[in-house]
Amino acid sequence: MTRRTTNDRAPRRRAGVLAVASLVAVLLAATACASTPTAAPGTTTDPPGTAPAGRPATATTVASPRGPSPGCRQPGADPVLGSATDEVVATSGRDRRTYRYVPASYDGTAPVPLVIDLHGFAEGAALQETFAGLQASADQHGFVLLTPQGTGPVPYWNAGPTPDGPDDLAFVSDLIDQTGGQLCLDLSRVYVTGLSNGAFMASLVACRLADRVAAIAPVAGLTSPEDCRPSRPVPIIAFHGTADPLVHYGDGDFSSAEATLPLDDETRRNFAAVRFQATPDALAQWAEREGCSSGPTEEVVTASVARIRYDGCRDGSVVELYRVDGGGHTWPGSEGMAAVTAALGPTTTEIEANDLMWEFFAQHRLPA
Repeated sequence: MTRRTTNDRAPRRRAGVLAVASLVAVLLAATACASTPTAAPGTTTDPPGTAPAGRPATATTVASPRGPSPGCRQPGADPVLGSATDEVVATSGRDRRTYRYVPASYDGTAPVPLVIDLHGFAEGAALQETFAGLQASADQHGFVLLTPQGTGPVPYWNAGPTPDGPDDLAFVSDLIDQTGGQLCLDLSRVYVTGLSNGAFMASLVACRLADRVAAIAPVAGLTSPEDCRPSRPVPIIAFHGTADPLVHYGDGDFSSAEATLPLDDETRRNFAAVRFQATPDALAQWAEREGCSSGPTEEVVTASVARIRYDGCRDGSVVELYRVDGGGHTWPGSEGMAAVTAALGPTTTEIEANDLMWEFFAQHRLPA
């Protein structure tokens, strides 16, 4: 397997951020190619608008064991520690890519949590590493981090989903399987987060892969998908700015984004299949779906941030949202998003999404 470390990619990553700053009119389209993982010889990435053979794009839940993964019982080659590597992932008869970060504390014997971080539309995995900055959290808290790559020259996630699009639900499931076969993971502690289009996908994962994922943390894109019947209540912590220029907090309007994003026919159809609505309404629908008996309550967190929370949900679940007054289409606490303020709006530094989501994740795991 060919690998590329974080240090090898540093100039490419910095170039991507500068491109975003200078080409904000197309909202990250110019960084798509620069942030796509480099394929190893003999591997391919999914072409846009192609459904992987063997699985429909609307694949539902897959039975999953709890506890230590097979990689704990049959350790393979020693992984690279403390640097992200570019990995090939076999899924639905294709090769896809992900950056994998294994913390320096990993010893191969103690099962560790897994966090999957999904990039926004047109960004790609490398730029998401810069925006979210979750590698530092992985080191601090001892979890394995995957930052996978979407499909196409302008990478995206099939979060509608549309039947002719890539089966990204299968991809997420196969990410868990392959990583769990190579590393020692605690399969009861698998979590998914994502920004924008990645947040749409995280919401869909909660609907369709509830038996594989313990909790989710959508940033700037919580949705309540149609035909959502999760096999168990999935705890949710979400973040959204009230001045988001792309996914409007108050009404979910996405038309202004469609006018500026570099959409092709496939991605246009895919976004048309996403259920956009006001963020508080999506939150309320998740609370109803999970049988929450209390809420919403609103708590002042900082001068510009409030937490809206539903409690008393089935099986100890919780549904909550950090509302950032005046916040843009951004990741709270991100230093890497300073270059995109003109396009995506302000990034609050009053809270750190990474700290809050990990504190939330640590409280939830799949039932035995």
